[in-house]
Amino acid sequence: MPEKYKASVAICTYNRLSLLKLCIESIAALKTPPDLFEVLIIDNNSTDGTEEFCKTVSQHYPNHQWRYIKEINQGIAFARTRGAKEATGDIVAYIDDDCLAEANWLDEITSFYDSNAEAMSTGGRIIPKYLVPVADWFGKYFWGLVGSYDLGKSVFQMKSVRYPSGANMHFRKAAFEKYGYFDGNLGRSGKSLMAGEEKAMYLKLIHANEKVFYLPHVIVHHHVEGNKFDKEYVKRHSMGIGGSERLMNKGSFLKLSLKFLEYFAKLGYAIAYGFTYLLQGKPDKMWMLIKFRWWVIEGFLNPEKTKR
Repeated sequence: MPEKYKASVAICTYNRLSLLKLCIESIAALKTPPDLFEVLIIDNNSTDGTEEFCKTVSQHYPNHQWRYIKEINQGIAFARTRGAKEATGDIVAYIDDDCLAEANWLDEITSFYDSNAEAMSTGGRIIPKYLVPVADWFGKYFWGLVGSYDLGKSVFQMKSVRYPSGANMHFRKAAFEKYGYFDGNLGRSGKSLMAGEEKAMYLKLIHANEKVFYLPHVIVHHHVEGNKFDKEYVKRHSMGIGGSERLMNKGSFLKLSLKFLEYFAKLGYAIAYGFTYLLQGKPDKMWMLIKFRWWVIEGFLNPEKTKR
């Protein structure tokens, strides 16, 4: 067993034992030889039997190196930071606990880094795997709600406003050593649906002119549970987006003003575009699109409400 692995797969989890088991199965089924990587399961205070199960994983998959880690600071940013600190691999590959990795997932990641020494981080495609029928009001403007992430079939360098999604993102370990870790003031924590911890991390890399790439052949499938279509959940999710942007831009009146204007412009567009849904006889789509944009503004104006 090597002292240092080529890659560390980090699974951050919180009270999703049934889906975590499926995620672990997909990692155990990777084509990558198990002696080349370790798997870190970072438990963020789960109360559903996750700890007990994780301590038996090595019995089910004895050829792999599993490490169970308990992160007591609540929040996805703290869990992801703990994964980066604990990792011994040259590459830290994150996958969410409700995702399934395709068999060539890690091979595609490591081969890209081997061939591209300048790459500091990468992100892949995320395909929704619906566990329930989609809601009637659901449309393209809600792809983020179900974790869908698809920027096409070509590899390209990501700049400016584009950055990978947290459910399928990968870094050189050196990125954290050079630029620090995820901001604990951002991201989901318990029932809070704040976001932005991965965006803030990527902005540090991009502003430092580090190279971040989109890899379309690095694919995970994201389980979409029924609560994602609950309107109260959508409201909290939307407000979390706005609240996170407020926190990321605090201290800069100019940035806050520009973001505020951007959100109101998007609300205006949503109202105008919503009428096309109305003309198609789809009023639910119109109202949810408008509400989504308004809830984002509401969260931006009052970020403390998003933490409840």
